[in-house]
Amino acid sequence: MKTTLLSILVLTLISCDASTKEFIGSSWKVTELKTNGTLVKVTNDVVLTVKSKTDFSLQLDANSCFGTYTIKGKNKIKLNDIGCTEMCCDSDFSRAVVNALYKVSKINQTKDKVILSSGIVEITFIKVNTSSKSKLSEAQIRQAEETTTLVVSPNLNTQNTSNSIPKGSYIELYKSPCKGNCEEFYMKFYEDGTVYYTGKFNAQVQGNHTVKLATSKSKSLFKDFEESNFMSHQDKYEDEKIMDLQNTYLTYKEKKIQIRYKYNAPKELKALLEKVEAQAIEALHKLKQN
Repeated sequence: MKTTLLSILVLTLISCDASTKEFIGSSWKVTELKTNGTLVKVTNDVVLTVKSKTDFSLQLDANSCFGTYTIKGKNKIKLNDIGCTEMCCDSDFSRAVVNALYKVSKINQTKDKVILSSGIVEITFIKVNTSSKSKLSEAQIRQAEETTTLVVSPNLNTQNTSNSIPKGSYIELYKSPCKGNCEEFYMKFYEDGTVYYTGKFNAQVQGNHTVKLATSKSKSLFKDFEESNFMSHQDKYEDEKIMDLQNTYLTYKEKKIQIRYKYNAPKELKALLEKVEAQAIEALHKLKQN
């Protein structure tokens, strides 16, 4: 994120013509992100605002970043004194943008478009006019209100006794708390479709509960784990440059892997995690309906 802001600022300083000066006091939204030649799906707005000839800010889902920039040569940039808030957990896309910004080294610009790139990343921005920016902010506010007004009763009609938990191997997903409002919970998935859930800090569903998913989906998930190289992966994948992220722990047959930044994890492991998270979302949906 800091890289992005600095990149845009760099563009502003590259020349003194009218188009360059338009960067100062303007905002730019990420429209495309490529890492190692692969497109990363855009899921939310990430907006860079060039505040002056030396300062910038970057707005993510929940957090914002700020810093200063300097220009090296005609099209090289360097970010300095970058800091980010740690309110909560941003989306995977926002994190990917931030990670990519650290790798940016070149800038190409037109009046309404900026591309920050290096040998392995490319971030494309388009200019955001004032009216569009206001509409986006209003939409984000409405979405936040809809999310925070969701109330889940702790008195669910799901089974919540240990008698309903099957024996045998399981796949466990644990989401840790963070400095913001991240939901902390455990989920254990069994092959017969049973999911044992424990909601803890900030979780919308509190306490211990069980819910049942389709057996066919669960069997397919276990088959994917059996046929994968899960046991051979490292015990931890992260990016220390990115501040407060929610930790995810994936456990199978006593092998526990900590995934703090999944974009640094192998493709196969990311695919397994995404399948487990998809079933977790389905299980939470069932819990909230009861």
